[in-house]
Amino acid sequence: MSNLLGISSSAVAAYQRALGTVSNNIANVGTEGYSRQTSNLAETAPIKQASMYLGSGVIFDSVKRSFDVFAESNLRNSNTDLATQTPMLNYAQRVMDIMGDKSVGLSSALDDFFGAANALSADPASSVLRSSFLRSSEGVSSRFAELSGQLGLVGTETNQALESTTKQVNTLTTQLALVNQNMASSSNEDGQSAEILDRRDLLLRQLSDLVRIKASFDTNGSVTVALGSTATQGIVVSGMK
Repeated sequence: MSNLLGISSSAVAAYQRALGTVSNNIANVGTEGYSRQTSNLAETAPIKQASMYLGSGVIFDSVKRSFDVFAESNLRNSNTDLATQTPMLNYAQRVMDIMGDKSVGLSSALDDFFGAANALSADPASSVLRSSFLRSSEGVSSRFAELSGQLGLVGTETNQALESTTKQVNTLTTQLALVNQNMASSSNEDGQSAEILDRRDLLLRQLSDLVRIKASFDTNGSVTVALGSTATQGIVVSGMK
């Protein structure tokens, strides 16, 4: 009877904690960066009676994240490719739109200028043609000034975007260094909490949205982040700094 009650008690306690894990998953279904957690149950040590070993119940062993390292790495790489190409495409498209705009671009103004020049060459003494040529020359000049202003605006916005991105990168790398610091107390990744690992992976994902990164992981889960073409070039996070 005592064995029956002991096994029942351990089972109730184990599944109560497992239900707590399920409740935590439900509560965090909308939390950014949260990885679903699963409960691992383990058999308790059997009890020897006479020549036999009898089961003694179950214990709640651990909580693991439902996490795919390969999928997460591919996601970061895809984010990085998109993040590095999107600004270039956007700004290139803006420059093309400015250059091709009939009211701002040079094409129509140059057409008018060369048309007026050809007409004037046929009748240089005509005051009307000379006036038309001067007006078309002034039009080309004003178009160059307008283009200079528009392209200067694009350049200013580009510099502002770079400054903003740099500040965000600095903030994220500082937070990653703090995460590494919190991980230093454990010698292996299995000893880290699911929350700190989720935080690390979310920060890496956000960083990959801004710049191309190379991430390498220590045995305790701490991360080294580099902005160069390899994991050893342009390191911005290494350990707790």
